[in-house]
Amino acid sequence: MKKLFLSALVLLALGVSVSAQTADEIITKYITAIGGADKWRQIKSIKVEGQAEVQGFAIPFTMQGVQMKGMRVDAEFQGNKIIDIVTPSAGWSQNPFSGKSGLTALTEEELKTKLDDLDIQDAFVDYKAKGSTIEFLGKDEEDGNEYFKVKITSKNGNEKTYFFDTKTSLAYKTESISKVQGQEVKSSIKYLDYQTLENGIKMPFKTDLGQMMQVVKKVTLNPTVDETIFKGN
Repeated sequence: MKKLFLSALVLLALGVSVSAQTADEIITKYITAIGGADKWRQIKSIKVEGQAEVQGFAIPFTMQGVQMKGMRVDAEFQGNKIIDIVTPSAGWSQNPFSGKSGLTALTEEELKTKLDDLDIQDAFVDYKAKGSTIEFLGKDEEDGNEYFKVKITSKNGNEKTYFFDTKTSLAYKTESISKVQGQEVKSSIKYLDYQTLENGIKMPFKTDLGQMMQVVKKVTLNPTVDETIFKGN
């Protein structure tokens, strides 16, 4: 009985090892597919210009970020300004369409869900050093294609499941659950139209959020960003 018990422990340990190794292999291929870790580590700031397409309307937006220091998104629709700001210690949002006519401080719970956005070098690049863990969840199939599922849990406690195309190794979709006003909300995002930038990294230029499509028009890497834009006053 003791030998059987020890054998079961050995098999369990091997299973955990194989699972972790499989997840790392998938992530290694993914990082290679998007240009390699070295090229992503060189990105210290970014500016993305594009538009959000919803119900026949095109809403221009600009996103500016400095690695792990600040992120700001500005958009304007029918004369109304929409602003999102996130820093490591605080965040603010303004959206007249949701009752926020001026910059309003994010709650602790809201800030927690947005802190991972401060990492502009991709969540899987040096994920261990960033305090994140990954877990292989097996395979799934959608629209005739196969995907590897890997869940990443950040040091902030946020969980997100990625679906990696078994053929291209690129991320096709993410699924996550977040709390909005005390209620759990499941979100699914698809990443489309990958394009290679001038430094060799690859990014999706279309993001399908279900009821809204975000389309990137221009990406500027390592621009000079005035960090005062990350202040909420």
